[in-house]
Amino acid sequence: MSLKDQVVLVTGSSGGIGDAAVTALIAEGAIVVGADRSPREGQPLEGFYPLDITSEQQCAATIQDIAAKYGRIDVLIHAAGVLGPTPGLMETTTEEFDSVLRINASATFTMVRETAKSMLETGTAGAIVVLSSVAAKESRLNYLPYNASKLAVLHIMWSFAELLGPSGISVNAIAPGPVNTPMWGQFAKDTGPDAAANRAKRAAQLPMRRFAEPDEVARAILFLADPDNRYITGVSLDVAGGAHLGIGT
Repeated sequence: MSLKDQVVLVTGSSGGIGDAAVTALIAEGAIVVGADRSPREGQPLEGFYPLDITSEQQCAATIQDIAAKYGRIDVLIHAAGVLGPTPGLMETTTEEFDSVLRINASATFTMVRETAKSMLETGTAGAIVVLSSVAAKESRLNYLPYNASKLAVLHIMWSFAELLGPSGISVNAIAPGPVNTPMWGQFAKDTGPDAAANRAKRAAQLPMRRFAEPDEVARAILFLADPDNRYITGVSLDVAGGAHLGIGT
């Protein structure tokens, strides 16, 4: 890896995958700045910004402040997002649909756009890595707003990859399957009365027969963030234990 002294902004830095990414990046010598609704105790971050990612003004101000302080942003890892409170299709309100799309999709657009502006202004051939999901690539009955939002994330990634390629900026997505994080804990609990059985049933559907650990997702993030790999762009990399083999990978 060649991430030493790279200035990296991680949104959702207090969450399961975000925290794992922070740990992995720091281990590689990166200068890591976190942003989330609230800090995670004990993270040895270079800096932290309380951030409501649905606020266009807060997103822009955070990125501008980091670029002013460190001279540039080399990498954006956008891991912030929510599952949403309602599993059932018919019970999901339009208001909830709009809310989840705003957090997961609109905020991704804002963060990528503002980071792209900063990279272009500073002449930085950086990397942008956003978090999608394998849920974006198949029909599901549960958590439709989440699934739709993560498909939107892929389109945002593809468009910016095409736009920013001539400037040497790579834009890619990680699409995790089930990961041992609080988000999947919520999914297992909400899907039926027996969370352990729901988890075991989902794991049995995967060729690897198990969930990913957050650090396994973090290693894939590091691969796409690495300056040595920035010719790779417009890619959605599944970290999903073989989920839907051959479909949409």
